[in-house]
Amino acid sequence: MDVLSAIRYYFFYPSFFAVIIFPGLIFTTIILLLTIWFERKAAARVQMRIGPLYVSKRTGGITQLIADAIRLVFSEIIIPTGVNPTLYVLAPIFPIIFSFIPMVLIPFSVIPKSGSVLSPYFHFFYDPNINSGIFVGYFLPYNMILVLGLSSVVPVFILLQAWATNNRFAIVGAVREALLSVSYDVLLVMSVVAIAIEYHTLDIAKVVESGIPGIVANPLAAIVFLVGMLMGTGRFPFEIVEAESELVVGPSTEYSGFLFVLAMGGSYISTFALSFVFSDLFLGGWLPLNGLPGALINTIKAIIVLWFTVFLRGVYGRYRIDQALRGSWKYLLPVAFASLVLGLVVGWLWIK
Repeated sequence: MDVLSAIRYYFFYPSFFAVIIFPGLIFTTIILLLTIWFERKAAARVQMRIGPLYVSKRTGGITQLIADAIRLVFSEIIIPTGVNPTLYVLAPIFPIIFSFIPMVLIPFSVIPKSGSVLSPYFHFFYDPNINSGIFVGYFLPYNMILVLGLSSVVPVFILLQAWATNNRFAIVGAVREALLSVSYDVLLVMSVVAIAIEYHTLDIAKVVESGIPGIVANPLAAIVFLVGMLMGTGRFPFEIVEAESELVVGPSTEYSGFLFVLAMGGSYISTFALSFVFSDLFLGGWLPLNGLPGALINTIKAIIVLWFTVFLRGVYGRYRIDQALRGSWKYLLPVAFASLVLGLVVGWLWIK
């Protein structure tokens, strides 16, 4: 094997490519920066605010975003007195890790068995039931359960993050996260179970390959999943855990520098991962195309969902914690049960 072949082989090796390149750290970081830029611009436009003019007027604010990122990364990391330094440093790292891991398990596109010249490098697994190879991801027949399970671990580390800082505002934000997690986890699980019952599978790829988007087959589950995603990732109007006007930035109050970037970036990555799940389950995923074009289509759908969630910052105010919990248990839970019933009926008729 010559040098060029070796570089190409290891560059497209599944573990390296999926974790580092796409949908890995490099791709996710770029999307994260663009999402923050879009959130600033959209909120400024809706709220009729001018925004940065002197730093990057001609580039639409991109240069200002890069300057802010450099400033935060190279700012001093201040560790408060009276805390465990090891836990203090590790606490914001765990949420961002468990926010990112589901990205590797989500299927993004397929390449037919005959494939193209790239197929030996991109066939991370082969699923004989759909007669194709998944473009990005690893074959796990119960990936719906694994993606939701890994995502549900994040609130535990947010509680650890607040406890490690020994700050009263962080503790209050963590308690709010604990209360909300009980609500939105139920909504997300019930909506996904409704889809699993309706399509007779726990494999996201098989739902996409059925050719019928979930938003058509079960619109109630799509609504419940979207609202549960907003609650779980702290998007407006459910930005209750951070609540700048009440709790500074909640669990991230005591963090500075690069640790603050990690603490605040986890929610964006969780939103991006759940946006891909929403795209696959409810928007048809990579269809009607396969391979590289299909992965591009799926990514565009997920980015549209992601940018819609951050756009809500400029439209809605923040709910109180009691309002969010009441809305979840009193209004959305019956809709979630209705989505289950709809899934059972349509799934039974599908068998018939």
